Amino acid sequence: MKKLTAILLVTILMVTCLAGCGQKRELYSKVKLENYVEVKDYLGVEVDTATDEFAQYCDEVFNIDVEDNSLYEEVKEGPVQNGDIVNLDYEGKLDGVAFEGGTAKGADLEIGSHTFIDDFEEELIGVMVGETKDVTAKFPENYGKAELNGKEAIFTCKINGIKRPLTEEKVAEELDFDSVEDYKEDIKKRAIQQSILDTVIKNSKVKDYPEKDCEILVDAIYNYYVEMYKSTSNVDLEELIIANGSTVEQYKSQISSQMVPQMMNVNMVMYYIFDAEKLELLESTLNKQNTSDPVIAESYAVQDTVMEYLYDNAKIK
Repeated sequence: MKKLTAILLVTILMVTCLAGCGQKRELYSKVKLENYVEVKDYLGVEVDTATDEFAQYCDEVFNIDVEDNSLYEEVKEGPVQNGDIVNLDYEGKLDGVAFEGGTAKGADLEIGSHTFIDDFEEELIGVMVGETKDVTAKFPENYGKAELNGKEAIFTCKINGIKRPLTEEKVAEELDFDSVEDYKEDIKKRAIQQSILDTVIKNSKVKDYPEKDCEILVDAIYNYYVEMYKSTSNVDLEELIIANGSTVEQYKSQISSQMVPQMMNVNMVMYYIFDAEKLELLESTLNKQNTSDPVIAESYAVQDTVMEYLYDNAKIK
């Protein structure tokens, strides 16, 4: 199952309704979305909450809560378990010789994420904090480096420490839910919505991207990051970009090629449904916003509203 579909950015600013309230439309105000996207079968989406696939959705929602809020406990002793984030030093060797890119110190690795090659992560399960183990792992035939393709390497790994996600009970408490049962219901609802979203996106077809709206999104995402770097690290993003040997234009070009299409693939579907069903923004979207960019604000408000509507009209087992 793919990672949870997302519009990549987080949270939105308080806005008023787009339909019938005189709110200035930030996106897709001068285009007919049916010329750019085909959307069908979005009402009455079926979700079976008894399947293993749905259980995976719930696990992903929980993991996002843990990651976004850094809800881990430090484990100072004991064995590595699946799902742990281990901090480790490792040195990889081919035929006894260290190779470029195969050595790191203080690297964080989530066990079970399949970030590393072959069975590397599984081989670390059971290793104690402070212990060292040699792990044998084979590079894929198409790894991308001729000197490594299909080769078997030995990695000497030392486990420095472990971060383990808090239990559902503790996460519920940290996130101010009244009870773990309430939190589990919240996870279930968000998992259902994500399943619906994935189905709707799968049933839709993006034909093209409106050029002007792409440009608007590039500027909005850039402004979002300017704001984020300033508020969280007191860093001037433009100065940081230049210090890293790039330019704002190159940075925006990267946003345009890597982020905007993925955002548009969801965005246009959400706006299409919003308009087709003549929806208005829900009051619940107006109380949790903290970005000053109106484009990002509008995007997330529309998505929240549409997802509540699709949830209310889904067939949930």
